[in-house]
Amino acid sequence: MSEPLNLTADTFSAEVEQATGPVLVDFWSQTCPHCLALAPQFEKAAAENSGVRFAKLSLQEGGALFAPHRVSGVPTLILFKDGKEVDRRAGYATSEAIGEWLQGSR
Repeated sequence: MSEPLNLTADTFSAEVEQATGPVLVDFWSQTCPHCLALAPQFEKAAAENSGVRFAKLSLQEGGALFAPHRVSGVPTLILFKDGKEVDRRAGYATSEAIGEWLQGSR
């Protein structure tokens, strides 16, 4: 998938927790400058990293899911594999850094 999927509280379980294979979720907020700076890098990483599904969950659309996933700051990237968290990273990252991190986490 070359474009990140926009998640909501209603779609998160089916698209992430019940998914097979790796899913990288960007937990973000529309009012966060670092999140807005990360967005084009995340989209570029999605286009460059086949085999990983990229998705975004905004605080405004799925804030109730932030606490159960221990997201206390944004942006936070969480890598899920077969519905289970396997790694996470907080803060801004370039598309290259995201790709390198994914290679080391799979």
